[in-house]
Amino acid sequence: MAVTQKAPVLEPTPAQAKDFARRIYAAVRQEVPAYRDMPADLEEDFAEINRLHVETYFRSLRERRLPDAREQREIAEVSRRRVHQAVPFEAIYQCYQVGVRVLWSCLREIADGQDLGELGALTLDYADAVSSTAAQAYLRERGRVAHSHDVAARFFFTRLMHGELQTDEEGTLREARALGYDLSQTHIAAVVSRSSRNCTATAEQDLALARAADWIGRYFTDSPTISSAAGLLIAVPGDSVPQLESILQSALRDDPEARHHFTVGIGTPRAGAGGLVLSWQEAQRAQALGMILSPEGVIHRYDQLRLFDLFKTGETVDAYVNEVLGKLISYEKRHQSRLSETLEALFGAALNRKLAARRLRVHPNTISYRIQRIEQILGGSLLSGEFCFRVQLALRLLPLSSVGVLALPADPSSDAAMTSVADIE
Repeated sequence: MAVTQKAPVLEPTPAQAKDFARRIYAAVRQEVPAYRDMPADLEEDFAEINRLHVETYFRSLRERRLPDAREQREIAEVSRRRVHQAVPFEAIYQCYQVGVRVLWSCLREIADGQDLGELGALTLDYADAVSSTAAQAYLRERGRVAHSHDVAARFFFTRLMHGELQTDEEGTLREARALGYDLSQTHIAAVVSRSSRNCTATAEQDLALARAADWIGRYFTDSPTISSAAGLLIAVPGDSVPQLESILQSALRDDPEARHHFTVGIGTPRAGAGGLVLSWQEAQRAQALGMILSPEGVIHRYDQLRLFDLFKTGETVDAYVNEVLGKLISYEKRHQSRLSETLEALFGAALNRKLAARRLRVHPNTISYRIQRIEQILGGSLLSGEFCFRVQLALRLLPLSSVGVLALPADPSSDAAMTSVADIE
């Protein structure tokens, strides 16, 4: 008499396993939006993974264990592939939830005489294990890809700044698009640097700059931020300098220490790869001019300092400053006085003597006396508009003259500066 061999418990037949995989496929397609319109390569991969999922689930329950190391590696590899197939993280998690629910329904069809309470607990543990393995693998791979993208972007923008790409504008734009940046659109460049540009870098200052990169990333999520010898270079999409300045001010208010650590230069809106390089040059130029003309300021805009960029340090500026203020400067050196400070306070107060006196914390009569002395020395009257213009301009140029000149980055309009940002660091 022939003995009928009973099939192993919790081991579906090939036909059943194929049907269970098909059910998972259908349920996920219906319930998870990211899987509804899959490209051919993802669809084929997904069908194969469902078959593997069925095998792993029933084998784990049959042996009363969680997925082993080999099975976890297979699950992790699938999740890493999903990153490159542009499947969102939420879809991965939903997919496993739906899949386990369908598998539990399939299990009940073949679990005759089994302890469903025990199998239910094992199924929940299985769901936690595979979801955790898949999530960790996905996030690690996504982080690795993001890091690789950031590194590639840094290399690209470094080459752009150093003038290696400006001979082929169209090729540069294509390369930028491959990295997710449309440089044909208008961008505004900004430079964030340590306040003391001439001091030796320290680990503390480098950490402060790293913190700056962090808050810049939070405020400018779509803007590449590149570290260079000049500081952090940012390319912000848009054409509103006041709006960019407002955002930077908000960021600095959120991190009060940053106001003491950093200075910011902002260029003008420009389109194209070459335009972005020029805007970066303007940002550095604005930063350098601003640190001379407004040393207490934190944010310096090139559009507000452009006038002073018309004047190059050298004989022309020295000659003009000496012609207008030479006698006053000589008088101050001989008498240790600060009449030029009085002039600056007067111009800052629109020639209002009382307001200037309050700013300098002196009596208004003192201001009147100093005005008389200044007019005697310079041979003009502050009631004259032309005289006031000449004196105020000379005061503004004074830090750029040989009396108070500091080394500046190259003017972005010069031929040498057109080569690269590296030339002005």
